[in-house]
Amino acid sequence: MRDSKSLSSTMAEAMAAYNKHHGAHTMNILHNKEFRADGIFGDFTFAGDDHPFMVTLQHAYAQADTGRWMPKVQPGYYTCVRGTHALHNGIPFETFEITGVVGHSGILFHPGNFNADSEGCVLCGQTQITQINGQDMITGSVVEFHAFMARLQGVDSFQLEVV
Repeated sequence: MRDSKSLSSTMAEAMAAYNKHHGAHTMNILHNKEFRADGIFGDFTFAGDDHPFMVTLQHAYAQADTGRWMPKVQPGYYTCVRGTHALHNGIPFETFEITGVVGHSGILFHPGNFNADSEGCVLCGQTQITQINGQDMITGSVVEFHAFMARLQGVDSFQLEVV
């Protein structure tokens, strides 16, 4: 018969393995900071990190009632699930879908640099810059998307708080 300490240790190890596989222990943060016509700019921070991992860009939608620019993914808590998806080019790739977005599905994390590259998805980037025309964009998108996916290697789902 096992003593209570080794049983507790075994249960803790099992939960740690489950959480690593499912990402259940992580509450990552998507912080939307700038709500503009050229996009919703923010950043993404992994749980436990002191600094943002990447900058983000989502498509900006004009709100008829307020005139404000808003993303499809509103503040709240979501589950992000790994899966194979395709964008308009039809080429399948592995990414995370933000599930539970009211009135929308297929909200993904993927590379892109401009507001027009997103129809509500979260674009991953290294820096936010202002172009000569005065509109902002994000850079290093493909590299940062691959770094994001590498950081989540072995994780099938994670929790996301949007603020």
